[in-house]
Formats: sequence, C-alpha cells, structure tokens
Amino acid sequence: MSQGFTAGGPSSGGSLPISVVIPAYNAAAYLDEALASVRVQTRSPAEVIVVDNGSTDDSPSIALEAGARLLRLERPSLSAARNAGILAASQPWIALLDADDLWDPEKLAWQWQAVESCPDVGIVTTDFTEFDSTGILLPSFLAGAANYQAISRREIMPGVMCCDSASFRAHFLRGNFFAPAAILARRDLLVDVGLFDEALTHMEDRELWLRMLPRTTVAVIERPLLHTRIHSANWSSNDLKMALCGALIAERVLANPGRYPTGALDYYRGERPRFYLNAGRFAEDAGDMREARRHYLRAWRGGGGLRPLVLATLSCLPRALRLPVRAALHQPAPVAQVSRGR
Repeated sequence: MSQGFTAGGPSSGGSLPISVVIPAYNAAAYLDEALASVRVQTRSPAEVIVVDNGSTDDSPSIALEAGARLLRLERPSLSAARNAGILAASQPWIALLDADDLWDPEKLAWQWQAVESCPDVGIVTTDFTEFDSTGILLPSFLAGAANYQAISRREIMPGVMCCDSASFRAHFLRGNFFAPAAILARRDLLVDVGLFDEALTHMEDRELWLRMLPRTTVAVIERPLLHTRIHSANWSSNDLKMALCGALIAERVLANPGRYPTGALDYYRGERPRFYLNAGRFAEDAGDMREARRHYLRAWRGGGGLRPLVLATLSCLPRALRLPVRAALHQPAPVAQVSRGR
C-alpha cells in the first residue's frame, strides 16, 4: 500500500462519495486482485458493487469475502451489467473497474483532486498501461494518442489537465482514448444520457462517452493509474461484429445528431459507408456472400461511391472469377475507433 503521495499530489483523507462498479463473469482468476487494488486506495470509495453475470466459478464468494455488495444477474451483456451496477449505486460518482484490471493505489485520490479543481467536470479519466503475464506491454496509452495530445488543455496541478470542451469533443471524434476502468463519472450524468447502449457489443463505451461530452467538462490525469490486463479471454477478435457496431453507432448519430457532439453528424456520415464496407469484407472472408452483399449495398447507398457496388456485384460471381478482381479493388478501409473488446 502506498505510504503517501508524490510531490504535487493530492492529500490522503477519508472515504469518497464514489461507488465502484465491477462486472464479473467467471473472473475468479483475477477478481481478488482487482478488489485488492480497490481496498488499498489511499482515498477509499464509499461502496464497491460486484455485478455477477451468472458465474459458475467462485467469483460471487470472492466478492462477498472482500466485503463488496453483490448483485446477481443471469448472464447479461457487459453493458447490462454495468448499467445494473450504476442504477443500484448509492453514491453520486461512479468508478468503473473490470474484474481483470488493477488500479494504482492513488487513482481515486488523484481523480477526486481533479473533481475539486476543474469547474463543471463530469468525467475524470487517467492514462493507463497494458500488461500481460510477461510484464508491461504499453507503459502509457496517452503518450501515443495523437488526438489526445492535440487537445487544448490547462494544467491545474502537475499531471492533472482540465480540457477545453470544444477542443476535446472535436479531437475525441477521431478516436477513443478512454478506458472504461479509468473513468470516474457523475452518476446523474450517466443516467440522464441513457447509460450504456445494450444493443452494442463493441464500442459501447465510446458511444456513451460521445453522448456525455456535450453536457460536461473532462479532466485527464496524465499518470498511468489504471493497469489493463491483456489475456486470451478478454481480447475480442470478431472484426465483423466490431464493424457492424461501428455502423450502428453511425446510424444512431445520423438518426439523432442532437444527442452527440458538434461535428459528429459529418464525421459519422463519412464513417458509415466505411464501416459497412469493412463488414462486407469480413462477411465475404467468412464465406457468407449473401451477408457480404447486403453490407456492400448499404455502403453504396450510404454514399460510399462505386467500389461497394462493384464488390456487391462481384459477390455474385464464382470464387475463381471474383478473387482476382477483388484483390485489385478491395484495399480495406480502416475500422475506425476500434477499442478493446471485453
């Protein structure tokens, strides 16, 4: 446990008006470590809620033995579990944590200092590392996030930034640099914007942050106070689902642009055909030509130009005729805002 704060850091003190929400599904291998990282916070939260998603291992008993409040659900989505925890929380601030990740002992203390120092702040996030069983893979995510580095921000104490709201919204559209487990957010704000979209299995966190940004200021702790664990069970490789969730977010923005930041409408009007184009490619790679054709046509109708129409036509041809032409035409479009699937 940390015995104090670094120079310029916040002072230790009593518990904070924060509910920690931890979804867990068969997380016994890691949950105790995650809970221990909460237990050693130099400013402790008032409440810890573990939302068990129908685990068949010892996750529920680990949560109870650690003194956490336990909610039991029957295998909902990750978004549904987070939403249930947020709605059940008794405190005005919510800190999310994944069952396999770890907090630095000073995380909540630093974030609370930002809450007290940055006017009208509703979201406080931090830098984070990535690690696996071999050690640290990425020592600082924000250091390599060009869109974050371009944001106008002022330092309110060493390493603590209060961001210009307009600049933040504009640059956040270019890519997600929030990790859910790094977030401290006002509960009323989360509830008012509608919580996580449970129809999304990927990029649901980014879509929620986009809905929150028009209504709040963001503070960023430029210190890696979250350590995200990379392992085979938490890394999503379903590119088709990722692309389709991106397309669904684009459809959400186009249908109701007033819920999202200025600039989101134009941005996602351009991104929508690219998401559908990628979905078509991934479906074609999986051998589902009917689905591929459907996505290519959506890309074409959404303003994607002639290439998706040509690819939809090619999808009707035999494989031997289709592949050489596809190789010439189908330089894959980037899947924008791919975030870690959990």
